[in-house]
Amino acid sequence: MNTKSGYGRGGTFISHSKESLSLVYLQSLLAKLGLNHTTPEIDNDSIDISIRGKGFKGRFRKPRIELQLKCSNAKNLIDKDNNELVYKLKQKNYNDLAEDSPIPLILVIHHAPSNQSDWVVETDSGATIKNISYWYSLNGKEEISKSGKIIRIPLEQKFDSDALMWMMEEASKNNIVTNSKEVLS
Repeated sequence: MNTKSGYGRGGTFISHSKESLSLVYLQSLLAKLGLNHTTPEIDNDSIDISIRGKGFKGRFRKPRIELQLKCSNAKNLIDKDNNELVYKLKQKNYNDLAEDSPIPLILVIHHAPSNQSDWVVETDSGATIKNISYWYSLNGKEEISKSGKIIRIPLEQKFDSDALMWMMEEASKNNIVTNSKEVLS
């Protein structure tokens, strides 16, 4: 067992395990809602996964949204005073997600417990993924020229099954997916 800093118990980089955690959280929502997904062969557009639906009642019966997935267990990720998740997004990811697109491009950040062994709680009756993800749309934002930008996401902007289905319905109606309030700094 490799216990060096930066590695999980099985020897994988913790950063890779974070990718798996954010993906499994999303996949559990997809399974619950009956939505389909595809993964780009190459991630050079800051898109980790594309979500597709069928049988929607809007302009598009098969809506699609695309997501950039991030995961962090940083202790200062949650600003309890302002009730926000605070995350510095790299310039490339920011600019890719801010581009005009007919398909909603959404940033999803999973807030993981600080201890990797607490990410999934197993009992005799099942497993629970800890903690939760939050989402943010950069639609209509100006490109940035510096190395990154701090994004402040209201904690009410949870990425859960209700939010995901709302996004799919908005995409079906050809509406822009908008944030609950403006929180860039």
